[in-house]
Amino acid sequence: MSLGHNVTEPLTLKSNSNDRASICDEFINPRARSVQGCTSADRGQGDGWLAAFGGGNGFNAEIEIGRRVAMKYRLAAAYSYQISTIDQTVSSSDASGADFDKINNELWIGEETLGAISTHQLRIVGYRDWPNNSRWTPFVGVGLGVLRTEIDYSYVWARSPHPEDILTGGDQPNAEEIRENLAGTVSAGRIAINDSSVGYLLSVGVDRKFSDTVSLGAKVDWSDAGNFRSKPFSGTVLRSHENNLRLDGSEPVEFWSNTNDTVRISTVFTLRYSFK
Repeated sequence: MSLGHNVTEPLTLKSNSNDRASICDEFINPRARSVQGCTSADRGQGDGWLAAFGGGNGFNAEIEIGRRVAMKYRLAAAYSYQISTIDQTVSSSDASGADFDKINNELWIGEETLGAISTHQLRIVGYRDWPNNSRWTPFVGVGLGVLRTEIDYSYVWARSPHPEDILTGGDQPNAEEIRENLAGTVSAGRIAINDSSVGYLLSVGVDRKFSDTVSLGAKVDWSDAGNFRSKPFSGTVLRSHENNLRLDGSEPVEFWSNTNDTVRISTVFTLRYSFK
């Protein structure tokens, strides 16, 4: 059994959606279907944005069952739970496609928040011990596992309440109507996004034997949860209306987020019992 503390490295969340330009939203522009490109099949193509978060820290718990397969080698199966608190709000950045105008030109608020990142993991670990004449036994370990990661994620995009600040639709015949409808609108949502992946572990530590059956130890684990790719999810509100582009309820808008930065470093204290 092991308990400890972890540190999560900084991560960048990359997000995309199948939203269209705001002039293609019938709630904003009643003439949307007549605008060139607003009925094309390539919704969201080329769109995207980033949110760069700092690291966080949290708690580890682990249960491990194993056996010695040779004097210097052990093989174990382990279940671990890790939770890291980020609790950071950052500005959305590096927008592309239709999202460029939304984020870079017209937003008063363009923020994303990460709360906590939690991971359940089942893994197999191989250990190499260096037994000696003392009670202290150094070891290294390498592991491979399957993980289920959940990220508490939310976002708020709010446009300027002043129609004169809105650039979208300036080339449309009903430009004034579009500006009036779009000014002050909010897109927002909060959801637990999740993904399953394969990750690996590197471990180094030392055990101190107190009896023939009981030892205490400490180790440092470096773990990588692999690439995180969320399933598509919907926000709570889109430009202050229901989460679709058409007045008849069609063309719902979905988002998806991913990150390659899923590295944790953990300091863990262990209690080991050997069955004779």
